[in-house]
Amino acid sequence: MSPDVMLWVVVAVVVLVVLGLALVVGSRVRGRRRTAALRRHFGQEYDHVVEQSGGKDRGETELRRRLSRRRELDVRDLDADERERFAGDFAGAQNAFVRTPRAGLRDTDLLLQQVMRTRGYPVEHFSEREEMISVDHPDLVGHYRAAHAVAVAEDDADTESLRRAMLDHGYLFDELIGAGHPESTQRTLPAS
Repeated sequence: MSPDVMLWVVVAVVVLVVLGLALVVGSRVRGRRRTAALRRHFGQEYDHVVEQSGGKDRGETELRRRLSRRRELDVRDLDADERERFAGDFAGAQNAFVRTPRAGLRDTDLLLQQVMRTRGYPVEHFSEREEMISVDHPDLVGHYRAAHAVAVAEDDADTESLRRAMLDHGYLFDELIGAGHPESTQRTLPAS
């Protein structure tokens, strides 16, 4: 082999090695950026999903699926009349909570479904609602999950658990109807 050919072979090998290293480094950097973006968006829900999914890769795949699914939905804001009507319904559920906490809590759970349906979220199954709330309100989805579990439980939860669940539903309710609008409810519960 001539020295010129040998030089070209060495140059080609070096170029291939450098390109391979660049691809590996680039892939890792993109992976870290995707992970950081998911962590930033989902907060504590990122850790919850990764744990529930059995690992980082599966968890991140699930979170990307949720984001993709959410982009497909046509979720809209409520108009002023809808906000007012739902706020009145929530106030009624709060009053029911004072008399019969479990019934009041179940009413708010159903009311959240109505608000979500009106806005364009899927409401057929709790898992769908939970997933879409995790995208739009990741800081509240854990509270929603816990409150829903108390609302649908057959056992007799203690009054404090019911009260906490009612408050958690209220925080999500305010976000869903458009907190910051004068028509939104105030988040106070009478002692029961």
